[in-house]
Amino acid sequence: MKTLLFAASLTLVLANANIHAAAAAPGLCQPGEQEIFSCTTKARKIASLCASPDFSVKGGTLQYRFGTAAKTELQYPDTPQPAVGKFFFSSTMYSGGGEAHIRFTNGGYDYILFDRTVRTNFKGPTNDPAFSAGVVVRSLSGGRASTRSCTNDASIRAAAYDALPREDFKDLD
Repeated sequence: MKTLLFAASLTLVLANANIHAAAAAPGLCQPGEQEIFSCTTKARKIASLCASPDFSVKGGTLQYRFGTAAKTELQYPDTPQPAVGKFFFSSTMYSGGGEAHIRFTNGGYDYILFDRTVRTNFKGPTNDPAFSAGVVVRSLSGGRASTRSCTNDASIRAAAYDALPREDFKDLD
């Protein structure tokens, strides 16, 4: 009986993994790099944050890439570099959810990669979470922000929570 239950559980786990893998959007990270974040926009552009295999609090490198598989339109920094002084992480908790950000500054703009889970039901037995992710681009001179929402199941990976320098959380709105 235990063997049958284990086999059924394993089958469910593998089926879910295959569905998730099939739904995963192609990113701009190279073979051997860790994908910290990868978002496909409505315009079919990809925003990926890629880390070296040794990325951790002790070292490794990061690089943000934006474009398509055929053409990278923006890379920051120009070559993969350590995160210190370039990339910053922040997060906050909500009732039934939370939000995480990775921020960097390039060419007079702040780029904020985000993922968010918000509770939408406070009356029923479930909290019916709403998930969203994307990239916000803000002018440092106080101009209007632009948001590119993800159409895929994008999220900031655990490595960012562990390895990136922290900063105070600031609301995107």
